[in-house]
Amino acid sequence: MHNKDTFFLESLKDGDDKAYKNLYDLYYSGLVLYCYNLTKNQDRAEDIVQQTLVKIWIKRDTLNIRTSLKSYLYRSVYNTFLKEYRKIKKEEVALADLKNNTIMEFEDMDESLLEEKMKLLELAIDQLPKKNKEVFLLSKKAGYKHKEIAAQLEISEKAVEKHISRATQSIKKWLKEKKNSLVLAFLNFKI
Repeated sequence: MHNKDTFFLESLKDGDDKAYKNLYDLYYSGLVLYCYNLTKNQDRAEDIVQQTLVKIWIKRDTLNIRTSLKSYLYRSVYNTFLKEYRKIKKEEVALADLKNNTIMEFEDMDESLLEEKMKLLELAIDQLPKKNKEVFLLSKKAGYKHKEIAAQLEISEKAVEKHISRATQSIKKWLKEKKNSLVLAFLNFKI
C-alpha cells in the first residue's frame, strides 16, 4: 500500500471529514463510470457508489485494507453491485411467480363461476347512468381512446375522463355492496 493510501486511511480512521471529502472527490466519478458499465443505469450506478462510500465512512474504524485504496474501492463497488443485482433478481423471480400463480388461479377457476362473475359485472354496468355507461363501454369494452370517444360523442376529453371515473367508482361500489371481491379484483386489474 502506498504512503498516500496509508495517510488517507489513518485520516479516515481518525474521523477526518476533509480526508473523506478528498476521497470522495478523487474517486467518485471514476467509480460511478465503472459502476455504470456494470448496471447500464446512471441513477443506480450513483446509488451504489454512494452506498459504498457511506459504508466506508461508517466502518472507517475497522477498515483493514491490504491492497491499494483504489483497488479496495473498486472491489467494494463491485461487491455492492452484486448484492443489489441479486436482490433485484430475487424480486423479479418473486414477481414472476406471483403473476404465474395468479394466472393459474384464474385458469383453474370453474368456468361457470367465471361466467357468473361476468354477469354480475354486466349487471353493475347496467346500473350506471346512461352517459356514464355509454362512455365506459366505449372505453373498456370497445377499446376506444379518450380522444376518439370525445370526438364520437362530441364532448371534451375531460368529460370522458369524468364519466369513466364515475362509472368505475359506481361499479366498484355496487360490487363491494354485493361483496364480490373476485370481480372487484378483476376490475382493478383491468382498469
